[in-house]
Amino acid sequence: MKFLDILRKIDEKPEQPSTPASDSPIKDENPKQNATETASDTQVAAEPKQKEENLPVSVHDKRINIEGQMNDLSHQYAQLRNDLKTNLFTEKDEFEAKKDTLDNYLKTLKRDEKESNDKLADTKAQNDDAAKEHLASVNADRKEQEENLAQLQSQLSELNSEINTKTAKLESLQNDLAHNEQSETDMSTSIKEEKDLQKMMALMEEQKNSINTLYDERKNLKGQINDMQEDITRLNGQADDLNTNISNVNKQINDLKQKASEIDDKMKSDHNYRIETIAGLKRHIQSLGEEHTKINGELEEVNGNIEYISKYIKDVFHSAYLVRDVYLNKDKQYYIASDDFGSDTAKNDIFGMMTYLETKLQQPVTLVSTFYNNHIHEIIDAKAKAEHLPIPNVINLFDQLQTSPNPTDKKVTIPENDSWVTRTDVESQDTFIYDQKQTLLMTVEYFNKIIDRINYYKNDQIVKTNIYNGDGQLSSTQNFNKNKELSEQNFYRTDGSIVLTVIFEKNQPVSYQLFDKNGLLEHDFNEKSELITWWLKSISPNTDNAVFVGNNSDLLYQLLMSANSIDSGDTIRLLQDVVKNIDAVIDLLDKNNDIKDIFVQTEDDLHAIENKTNRDISVSVINTSSNGTLSLPESLKI
Repeated sequence: MKFLDILRKIDEKPEQPSTPASDSPIKDENPKQNATETASDTQVAAEPKQKEENLPVSVHDKRINIEGQMNDLSHQYAQLRNDLKTNLFTEKDEFEAKKDTLDNYLKTLKRDEKESNDKLADTKAQNDDAAKEHLASVNADRKEQEENLAQLQSQLSELNSEINTKTAKLESLQNDLAHNEQSETDMSTSIKEEKDLQKMMALMEEQKNSINTLYDERKNLKGQINDMQEDITRLNGQADDLNTNISNVNKQINDLKQKASEIDDKMKSDHNYRIETIAGLKRHIQSLGEEHTKINGELEEVNGNIEYISKYIKDVFHSAYLVRDVYLNKDKQYYIASDDFGSDTAKNDIFGMMTYLETKLQQPVTLVSTFYNNHIHEIIDAKAKAEHLPIPNVINLFDQLQTSPNPTDKKVTIPENDSWVTRTDVESQDTFIYDQKQTLLMTVEYFNKIIDRINYYKNDQIVKTNIYNGDGQLSSTQNFNKNKELSEQNFYRTDGSIVLTVIFEKNQPVSYQLFDKNGLLEHDFNEKSELITWWLKSISPNTDNAVFVGNNSDLLYQLLMSANSIDSGDTIRLLQDVVKNIDAVIDLLDKNNDIKDIFVQTEDDLHAIENKTNRDISVSVINTSSNGTLSLPESLKI
């Protein structure tokens, strides 16, 4: 069963008023008569009242009246003083928030100033040395290429001159060859034209040597022409290579000129950029300096205000820290955790926390408890009704263990016995039952006029106690040994079956034996903490949107916090006896900075924390009832 499924349903019907409303007035049939009777009654009633007002007031009554007025004034003063304190700390908070804003802005300004100054120094340190060196290198490369170009052009000119010479010589050789071939043609023509055969033969003989010489010369000319043509072809190839190299060198020279122009343009652009950047940075740094000075002035003023208010607070309230009321969020569910309901202090603490929370929230809270009380619901409901508060939800370990779907209809009664002698205590209304020999047999105690418990005696010594719930069903039995020490306590479901046995040694529990519905042992715990841990797992507390409240030293509260890893922001701790243990309390708060919200028992506890705290904290007093003493300030001067 989940945590919220087991909450007790609250009766939403409004509580009926204890006194019935008066009937509607009946219209008077004789208004004149009524008016006369009313006037007469008023006159008669006025006389005793006038006599009462004229009675002398005693000195004691005057003192009581004065004390009442002073008490009212003291509470008004305390409220005004608290309002002033809250106002001062709120004003201080506003200044400190402004200080944080200015501090952060000042850090940004300083960071911007540093970055701007670094950039300014870096910009000033920049120069064109590298670019100039690069330009010089490019120009040197261009000069080298230009020299190379001139050399290549010179080589080309020489080569062209040689080609021209060889071409001219080739033409001369070709002319000589043409003359040679013409001479042969002429000889051939002369021989062919000779008609006389004998003369032809003589002419042929005569020209034979010339022809041989002509052929030898032709062969020589053709050889020279071939050699010359090969030389010219070779030289033209060299000229083509030179022209290609010259073209490449010209391209490199043009590229180097373009690169040099680009470097020069970039140098001019970088120079102009540095001038503009330096000027802009100087203007920005000047503006930052002016803003820095302005913020320093504002910060100095804010620090002065904080110092003034802090001194004011310390002088007036003797503390430099704010102790506020605990803030309660109506959108959250509040759970009070408690393992103790036995002592008056424990009850007062539970009721104090419950009353404080429900008064502020105007909605029910939930009590999560692991203590045993057979009338827990009746007690809590009665307390809530008496305080005119919503009835809290109650989740109780023993209540859940003892609930049965088939409760018994067997109710406790005191049987008739003629051999018994019964006596009733007038004050407590408890019943004492004796035998005929006046030996005490049992006592019957009542709760709201129903049997609460029956104590059994043997030889005037208690041996057993039966405890009953509000429906008269057996809830628990306690067994005592010869030393009047509690040795065993059994708890029963509402159907009469046993559910839990606690074994005691020297009044201290040493074993918690849990039984199933068949009476078989289901768990055997050595400590109550083990039983509680098992129970918390079974109910699976829903910690979402919840705030857990409890005594800081309470077993259940500690187990609930540790088992569910609840954030400190969703807890309110009750610290007990703060005045007596103020040093330990301050030490606890010092070691646990996450503790922000606490409850204390009395106003003195609150003042003790106010005087000793070394940090801001929220503290509320759960015991707001007056003890009758005057709450007068030492001085009304502030």
